[in-house]
Amino acid sequence: MAESVLASIQRRQIEIMVGELLLTSDHYMRLEIVERLRHLLAHADPTLDKTQLSEGALEELLELNLLH
Repeated sequence: MAESVLASIQRRQIEIMVGELLLTSDHYMRLEIVERLRHLLAHADPTLDKTQLSEGALEELLELNLLH
């Protein structure tokens, strides 16, 4: 199934949030970003193709146990 426009926007949001996560060293900011990622992934459009995420984003999400 092709990825919807909403799913592609969500994928970009995930990429941006992972970038923010990698750029911050503040513990509380990292917790907030991880929680936002968890929420976005839990409520993502069903057509979201997680394989289209960048390698760095995939690695980070796997490290955080956010991808199932």
